[in-house]
Amino acid sequence: MKRWLLLFLVAAGCCLSAGCGGAKNEGEGARNAGGVNGGSGGGGVAGKTPVKADVVFAREAVEGLLGGDVGVADAFDWENLKVPGANVGESYVKLPDDENRDEFRKGFIEKFSESFKRSGASVGDLKNWREAGREGERTAVAVDTTTGKTMRVFVVRRDGWQLVSELAIE
Repeated sequence: MKRWLLLFLVAAGCCLSAGCGGAKNEGEGARNAGGVNGGSGGGGVAGKTPVKADVVFAREAVEGLLGGDVGVADAFDWENLKVPGANVGESYVKLPDDENRDEFRKGFIEKFSESFKRSGASVGDLKNWREAGREGERTAVAVDTTTGKTMRVFVVRRDGWQLVSELAIE
């Protein structure tokens, strides 16, 4: 299990340093009002919460991921998840049991966030969240980075739930 985790954490770190980095801002862990809340107090991004606008859902999930909030794990479609340079879902489904999958999700979020922060970027560097297209049950949400690139966050609806299935940099 450790080998798979390490492989994907390295790939995630590479994608972030290559595409999402930007100028260092103060308050990198700050969240907007109405952001992702973990635990049972305020309802997270996914799970037993009402369906949100896809742009709001994508923003909360990505901000939680980049901030290292493991409470957003349920917002991601782990079995099908793709990030630049890695098909996370392909290896995730090969894990032997729920304990390993849980460890993988937590480790992935923590390492993805650490890599993002090490690049000098912050969540505040992401501007202009907007819907960029819709095809059936899949919505593309776009957000601009300070490097001039656009990150696309793909939100799918499956069995009445919203899930982030892919992150891409253009």
